[in-house]
Amino acid sequence: MKYIEKYKSMGILSENAAYEYLLANLKDTIRTYDFFVAWDKVLGNVAQIEVALNIMNTLIGKEDIANRLKQLIREYPEVVPIIPLLIAVRGKSIKVADIGGDIQYSFVKKKKYDEKEIEKIVSFSEKTGLLKIISDKSVKNLVDYSIGVEVGLDTNARKNRSGTVMENLIEVYIKAICEKHGYRYLSQATAAKIKQKFGKEVSTDKADRHFDFALDTDAMLYIFEVNYYGGGGSKLKSVAGEFSNLFNLVKNEGIGFIWVTDGGGWLTAKRPLSETFHAIDYVMNINMIEQGLLEEIVTKGL
Repeated sequence: MKYIEKYKSMGILSENAAYEYLLANLKDTIRTYDFFVAWDKVLGNVAQIEVALNIMNTLIGKEDIANRLKQLIREYPEVVPIIPLLIAVRGKSIKVADIGGDIQYSFVKKKKYDEKEIEKIVSFSEKTGLLKIISDKSVKNLVDYSIGVEVGLDTNARKNRSGTVMENLIEVYIKAICEKHGYRYLSQATAAKIKQKFGKEVSTDKADRHFDFALDTDAMLYIFEVNYYGGGGSKLKSVAGEFSNLFNLVKNEGIGFIWVTDGGGWLTAKRPLSETFHAIDYVMNINMIEQGLLEEIVTKGL
């Protein structure tokens, strides 16, 4: 770790004190209000199938629903691809373990389904309980119901949104520094993009490496990796080791490497974080950026 003059105003007087400061100021959350549900995505997905859902609405409360669904598929085959969504499954192919062996069901969009295909689709809908909740009016409107299903499925994307939220947050600081001092930056920067925009060569540890950010002051190029870990796991150790190796690779080319990381997950992986913190020049969290550490590094060419 490089000792930076800015540390003094933060009450940090040693390398170990800097590490302890990092740990003591990890954020419990970076969730913003739009983290929980991506409403545009949810409503957009439902809007694409709203016509088919309204056709299926004609089955609500009906008796002899299996035969009614068969007739509906004959007349309106466009209802078939939406059936997996109604049981909260993405995709158009579902394999089910059944007596006698696995059964593969297909819900691929077709202009017409033959009687054997229709029998199979209706059988699946019946065995999964979908037809029952439609016929007994447990569901009053399949459009509204599908919005709820999409909200549930969208929660699976929250983990990925944590990374996106962190990147968006750090970009605010990087952009402000660049605008203030006349620097340039790239997000999701590959070696090729850096060469094209900044005219500078960067070695990478793998062909598909995308740096979260690259900031060019003319005098110095900095590359950034940014992440947030709210929980623990084995990945934290591997990430710390990966960035230590990446730092050594680019340092030989006179390029600055800055790792911005945060989240209480690091409290479960202090050792790998400590090893990397002491091995590379710059590891910081959001609080340290807020204190002006990042700006001092890039403006002074450290």
